[in-house]
Amino acid sequence: MKTPKCIILFIIFSMMISSANAQLNRAIQRGVQRGVESAAEKKAEEAAEKAVSAAIDKAVEDAEADRARRRAEAEAALAELDADDADAPQSAPLPPVVIPEVGSSPYTPTESEYTFFAMKPGAVQVYVSKDDAGNIKSQSRNTIKTVTGDKNAYAIAYQTEILDETGKPTDLVLNYRVVVKDDMMYIDMKEMFGSIDGLDDMEVSGTPIKIPSNLTVGQTLDDATARIRIGFINCTSVITEGKCEAIEDVAVEAGTFRCYKVSQKVNSRVLGIRSEGVTVSWYSKGVGAVKTETYDSKGKLLSVEELKMN
Repeated sequence: MKTPKCIILFIIFSMMISSANAQLNRAIQRGVQRGVESAAEKKAEEAAEKAVSAAIDKAVEDAEADRARRRAEAEAALAELDADDADAPQSAPLPPVVIPEVGSSPYTPTESEYTFFAMKPGAVQVYVSKDDAGNIKSQSRNTIKTVTGDKNAYAIAYQTEILDETGKPTDLVLNYRVVVKDDMMYIDMKEMFGSIDGLDDMEVSGTPIKIPSNLTVGQTLDDATARIRIGFINCTSVITEGKCEAIEDVAVEAGTFRCYKVSQKVNSRVLGIRSEGVTVSWYSKGVGAVKTETYDSKGKLLSVEELKMN
């Protein structure tokens, strides 16, 4: 009778050992699996960090290259402006401005997406332009016809009516679009002036104006250069030394607005006449320019444009 009991006890002990070994093996397998998963996760995190770092480095390199290109083009254009027309060397041609494609679907941006433009279809803005003594010289009325596209690229279609000093319409009406993509502002100059007799044969080249969606005090803006050629008539404008000076409340006839004060140096030549000065503009999100002051090269105030109705 003793032998069967021993055999039974041995079998039970063997089963217990087998079960323990199985649990131990499963524990080892789970440990190994967790180690493998942890190693895989670590490698994935390291790969993701490297990819993000590489993308950031590439974006910084591209931004620096774009800034350097804009600076070189601005310097070349300034050198051309400084030279006498008769003796000016042929500068390298500026690249043509290509307006990005934008979808035709209506787009209504949220307030968090507002940039420094009026962005509500149907909105009407009236601006008044005054000389240095405060006398009204002219007015203009901007109407937003449509906003189309999406948050990645959108177009604001404007109609601008030029008014006289009393606010009466003249015969000059401009229809054009402002296209915004990747913080770049594109104005279709051909579209703007194409409806005017004699101005349909136009070449536009240069670099579009870059308007950051979020400005900070002390931030500098990229240079911009534009050249318009209509037959034998050349118009060149170079914008440099742009900077966000402050954030201020600005009171005009249309109300009081929280604005970003931006100064820029502007050099232009139109019909062979050279001009140099500084513009100081106050921009409000979702509104656009609330006030703009223009000074000559000696700091004398030349004109003021203010928002009269919004």
